Amino acid sequence: MSVKPRMVPIRNIEMDYWNFSIDEQYDNRQNSLKTEMVDEINEIAEDNYDTFKKKLKIDGLLSEIKKNYDDYNTFKSQKEIIEQQKKNALDKSVNALEDQLVKYNKVRKWKTDLSRSLLKEPNEHDVLLKKLCHEETEKAYYASPKGRALKLLDESKKRCKHLLHAGLDLNATVHNINLEMRGQKIDLNLPENAQLMIANK
Repeated sequence: MSVKPRMVPIRNIEMDYWNFSIDEQYDNRQNSLKTEMVDEINEIAEDNYDTFKKKLKIDGLLSEIKKNYDDYNTFKSQKEIIEQQKKNALDKSVNALEDQLVKYNKVRKWKTDLSRSLLKEPNEHDVLLKKLCHEETEKAYYASPKGRALKLLDESKKRCKHLLHAGLDLNATVHNINLEMRGQKIDLNLPENAQLMIANK
């Protein structure tokens, strides 16, 4: 009489192990097959390429793109060369103007800043030159007889300050300051009796 083998149930831990092991083994084999297939697919695709390309009937479009691509890049390289040439010419012109103004400035002593950023912008030229013109006009005006009135006024003010600290009595000091100011057309507006008192002291 034969003995039937006893059925042993699969425990959870063994179920988990075999599930993992099966997945791992099949995944490894699948990756190996895919690698072999990829190499073969690459070879077949390379052999099929010319036929595939003819079927698409796009040779004319590809040729047109190649022509336009070459034309564009040729133009771009020439454009960069021309752009650099024109920039060099601009820089040379700006340098010449800058050198000329620097020479003038050694004699004229302008206070206005001769900024290179202004020199290379044609729209700023008149702005800069008007500032220089105004500066020279102002300097010449103050050196003229009319402009000297400011200098004389300043000197008169200093004399008044000296009189104020000269140690004279009040009446004499105010009298002399009044006379000095009148010479500069400045009226102290002193009361008449005060002026008489000052004059009679």
